Amino acid sequence: MPNPHFEWIDYKLLLIPFTYGFVGWFTNWLALKMTFYPIRFWGIPPYLGWQGIIPRKAHKMASKSVDTITGRLMNIQEVFGRIDPARAEKEFLPALDVSIRETMELFSNSIDPKLWPLIPDVVKEELYHKVKRECGFTIRNVIRKLQADITTLFDVKSLVLKKLSGDNVGLVVLLFQEVGAPEFKFIERSGFYFGFLLGLVQMVFYYFFPIWWTLPLQGVIVGYLTNYLALEMIFRPLFPTKIFGLFTYQGLFLKRQSEVSYLYSKLVSEKILTPKNILQELIFGKAADDLLFLIRSAIIKQIDQLSLLAKPLLFATGRLENYETVKEQIALKMTEHAIANSSQLETYLGEALQLEKTMGERMAALPPKEFESILRSAFQEDEMLLILVGAALGAVVGFCQIYLL
Repeated sequence: MPNPHFEWIDYKLLLIPFTYGFVGWFTNWLALKMTFYPIRFWGIPPYLGWQGIIPRKAHKMASKSVDTITGRLMNIQEVFGRIDPARAEKEFLPALDVSIRETMELFSNSIDPKLWPLIPDVVKEELYHKVKRECGFTIRNVIRKLQADITTLFDVKSLVLKKLSGDNVGLVVLLFQEVGAPEFKFIERSGFYFGFLLGLVQMVFYYFFPIWWTLPLQGVIVGYLTNYLALEMIFRPLFPTKIFGLFTYQGLFLKRQSEVSYLYSKLVSEKILTPKNILQELIFGKAADDLLFLIRSAIIKQIDQLSLLAKPLLFATGRLENYETVKEQIALKMTEHAIANSSQLETYLGEALQLEKTMGERMAALPPKEFESILRSAFQEDEMLLILVGAALGAVVGFCQIYLL
């Protein structure tokens, strides 16, 4: 008659593959969570606690993203060169109607406060259209000067760093999670498969050699290998390679290069380099004073050209001295109106720059080694840490199995 004790032990042995499958899944799942979360440091700073690897290194990763975007995916001068000054005028000029009429009246009052009501409406409309045409010329001129000096006036690195670090680190996490979603899901699932297979080996070994210390040792091996193999299968080999001469395999992330390229470019153009963010960086960024000076200078030049016929009248009425003051007031008012209505350019700016298309095409054409770094930079410096965490958790489960068996 068989010993029921040994039957129970044998029954428990059958649980080993499933236990190690769970260990593999759990350690990989936890490694991913530790990569992304928590967004903010949790614990007692600076060392007693944890912050997700990506949020902790958001600034460094943002810098790498800037290098990739500006160095490989887009040329700022080339991109802004796609803006058509005439089309920009057409989109933006209607927003300045109120400002044009107000400044015309302000200029008339500088000659004589009683003059404006006496001017016939037909003449006012004629003046309005003349001033509007000149404003259109000024818009085109400002756009051309902006294009010629865009590398000075637009700090793309500053914009990307601001949007991916500090209070915006959550956007870095979102970027990596969406771009690498299938790969991260594979890491989770593969942990179970690898763990289950290694558990079968351990089950057979323990059946013939029931030595207690082999359980935590095998747990360390399972935790280590499942994390290591998952990462390797995502990023290696770089090129399609024949395995045992039977089938072709390429790193999962590399295999999706075209799909990932357009998804990455879409996220960057919709979350970071948006028309609204670009305009705000131009107007309120590091080079804002230079841009405002450019706009103001163009407006003042326009006012001077429109005032050629009025200057003799200003001189005759003794109001020429007021002209410079009024000119500055008009330039300030029109500049403020231009800034306040800059959102009118957002739609056209998005169409003209074609950032998603440009970056997507160039990213899809990157050599595999350069393309790999886009996602792997999230893990590279801390890959060993994640693998060792898996090994440590595997050891814990191994000790728990000693109690079970």
